[in-house]
Amino acid sequence: MQAAAASYQGGAEVAAVTDAAQRAKSPSLGEIAAAAAFVVGLVTAWLYLAGWTYAYHYFDRFGIPLLMVDIPKENYGIVLLQFPIWGLLIVVVLLAGIVLWRWLRLDAGRLKVPLSLVALLAAFWLGHRAAAVAAYEQFVQQRESDFSAYPRVQLWPKEGAKSPEGSPWASADLTNGCYRLVLHNKDRLFLVRPIAGAAAAELPILITSWDQVGLMRVLPDYSSCR
Repeated sequence: MQAAAASYQGGAEVAAVTDAAQRAKSPSLGEIAAAAAFVVGLVTAWLYLAGWTYAYHYFDRFGIPLLMVDIPKENYGIVLLQFPIWGLLIVVVLLAGIVLWRWLRLDAGRLKVPLSLVALLAAFWLGHRAAAVAAYEQFVQQRESDFSAYPRVQLWPKEGAKSPEGSPWASADLTNGCYRLVLHNKDRLFLVRPIAGAAAAELPILITSWDQVGLMRVLPDYSSCR
């Protein structure tokens, strides 16, 4: 009986130690919340970087400075829609990084910090490269399709406004609807004038303020003037 009692007591002590070790290894609710906030912050930063890079490179192809575009920062994440394959690869890399971090936390000791930093740098570098490539491909696609995403517009200056000699306002291209509306914000319009049959031509961008516009009409036409 004494041997059985001692055996039972020893088994209970082992079970108690095992339970205590498992509780020590299990993350607390605060640790889980902190880890989730950290991952959300990383993903948000990645989306912002990728979106900013895409917008910068895409509008730079038109010669439009990004500071003049005035895109709301929360819209930068939409860049993922432009390259879903790259987005999927980045998600896979991030998930692999999280798994790797967990593995390193248990087994690798001192290596977990440098290797985690390498994984994060790789993810952000891939996001930057993916955004730049997507911007270039999107611009080439638009150029080869006669800028089919941008409608033709007719613009008339305000009554009494004087157009400088040689400016686009002094020509008939604006009133004839040969310019395309690439972008507009609360202050400016960004216009481009493609040439039919010359997809590879370098096109100057026309930036004008709403103060100069008396009337604008958007045409349901996506072809280019000669």
